[in-house]
Amino acid sequence: MNRIIAAVQAKSANYKVRLAGCVANRSKDTDEVDRYCKTVGFNRIAHMPDLDAIRRSRLKKKTLFEMPDDEEIVQVRKEYLRLAETLWNGTLPLAPAPLPDREIFELLGFD
Repeated sequence: MNRIIAAVQAKSANYKVRLAGCVANRSKDTDEVDRYCKTVGFNRIAHMPDLDAIRRSRLKKKTLFEMPDDEEIVQVRKEYLRLAETLWNGTLPLAPAPLPDREIFELLGFD
């Protein structure tokens, strides 16, 4: 995420690009993502949970919307639709500042 922020920041000098926020992907918890976002001035706009439904759709080469309804599929579809609605409605422009690697390690507790 830090590298994406830095890349978009660099591109914004010459192109009209901006970040809407981040999507936490394949995670049970978003604590580290949320701590990072709070530190750099970013928002988590969606959370794709670590559910097997996503893997199964990829293996079957189908979108989640082409898969048969089951509890996990319906749950993940709802999050994708919520994200689409958020983006469609527009988000506030964000200008997060990437952190040096050392600060990320200290923030997230890595040695």
